[in-house]
Amino acid sequence: MLEAFIVTIWIEYNGKMYIKEADSLTRNCKAAVEQLTNKFHKSPMKLVAVKCDTAQTYKDRKEYFNDKR
Repeated sequence: MLEAFIVTIWIEYNGKMYIKEADSLTRNCKAAVEQLTNKFHKSPMKLVAVKCDTAQTYKDRKEYFNDKR
């Protein structure tokens, strides 16, 4: 079964860290990471990290960090 991933990215810009969920789902995490790496290669923003979550791991992580566990 193919599963969709929610991609979360961490970006550093002007000494501040920003976290953003990608606008769309992907089925190929590796390709999404490569595409983001290429996109930020010549940008003044630094791509620090990329994480691919399934719907369940995303929900679990959000609940954990929002003290719902």
